[in-house]
Amino acid sequence: MLRAGLIVALLALTAARAPAQDAQTAARLAMVEEQLVRHGITDSATLRALRTVPRHLFVPEDLRFLAYANRPLPIGNDQTISQPFIVAYMTAQLHLTPRSRVLEVGTGSGYQAAVLAELAAEVYTIEIVAPLADSAAARLARLGYGRVHTRTGDGYVGWPEAAPFDAIMVTAAAPRIPEPL
Repeated sequence: MLRAGLIVALLALTAARAPAQDAQTAARLAMVEEQLVRHGITDSATLRALRTVPRHLFVPEDLRFLAYANRPLPIGNDQTISQPFIVAYMTAQLHLTPRSRVLEVGTGSGYQAAVLAELAAEVYTIEIVAPLADSAAARLARLGYGRVHTRTGDGYVGWPEAAPFDAIMVTAAAPRIPEPL
């Protein structure tokens, strides 16, 4: 009886000291169920990707408490990370396979590229704002997304030497579809 009580006490102590990561994981899983599944996202691969990618690591530290809210968040340089529903919806529309090669225009923080990398063989992502491109490239490398290739530049011209792509996602604001894409 004493031993069982000691084990329960140790488990309670461990739970009380659980890292913030566990809270972020719980928030991420709740986000998928409450904001995506409940609102019509049904693609299982997309849902799995959003359960996997730690969105809180793609937003500024002072906004991490809002990382799993269904809203865009500022990431600096007058840019935002898209709300999770939009990321999920756009991703599901691509119908990616594990062999897909994807071009993303508008890297931002790198979150969408990480989600795409969970589904595709290779992701090429272009960001015109150099500080965002640099920080996204470093973040993606640090998180182990080696299949994501980043470039600083104008997405209007695409990435000709890596073409063709199975899918192209334009997450940057564009007044029209660029002819090269």
